[in-house]
Amino acid sequence: GKELKQLNESKGILLDVGCGDTWFIEQISEKYPGIRVVAIDILFTDEDLAAFKQKYDGSQISVFKTVEDAQAVLGEEKVGMVLLLDVIEHIENDISFMKCLGEFSCISNETRFVITVPAYQWLFSNHDIFLVHYRRYTNALLVSNLSQAGYSKQKVGYFFLSLYLARIMAWFKEKITRDKKETTGLVEWQGGKTITHLVKTVLMFDFHLGRLFRIVGIKLPGLSNYIICKKSA
Repeated sequence: GKELKQLNESKGILLDVGCGDTWFIEQISEKYPGIRVVAIDILFTDEDLAAFKQKYDGSQISVFKTVEDAQAVLGEEKVGMVLLLDVIEHIENDISFMKCLGEFSCISNETRFVITVPAYQWLFSNHDIFLVHYRRYTNALLVSNLSQAGYSKQKVGYFFLSLYLARIMAWFKEKITRDKKETTGLVEWQGGKTITHLVKTVLMFDFHLGRLFRIVGIKLPGLSNYIICKKSA
């Protein structure tokens, strides 16, 4: 969005913590070639890192296992934006984690943090247990925990209303049937490219519809929360 365009124009650094599949950072780098992308995930093996180094050689993308490793390379350079997309719900003490992250010298008071998390603790289910989620969030809890960690919010909200409605239906089914059978926790997707494209289109419509409602002052629930914040001065 606007923040990424500004980062691109200033040729700034984007730090993606818990990046997982590097497909997303590749899309960012392709759309915003001025941004230097630093991706981190503790699950990367030495073999993964070697493959990424070869794959992204000469590009604006670099990949590391830890923030410490990235900091050693960044030196005195400052990060313009940090992405934590569906990450902190996997961390038992999210407040301590965010405090620690904010202490790295590459993070300044001007660094923007973009964070997404799953919404509503009452929707917590076997799916969350499988995914090793410690909690789900409301906007209030997200703002409170980040405030305790030393951050101040700029924007906060919910998104993906359509998935929220589908998740409620799945939650009621689980509670009614008490289905405790083992599950991968993943949807077994058998749709072709046309159906996949349709789902993506619906989700993007959902996102823009939610944005429109926010502009006119109507707040809707959603399956996920987002927050944009900075370190408190």
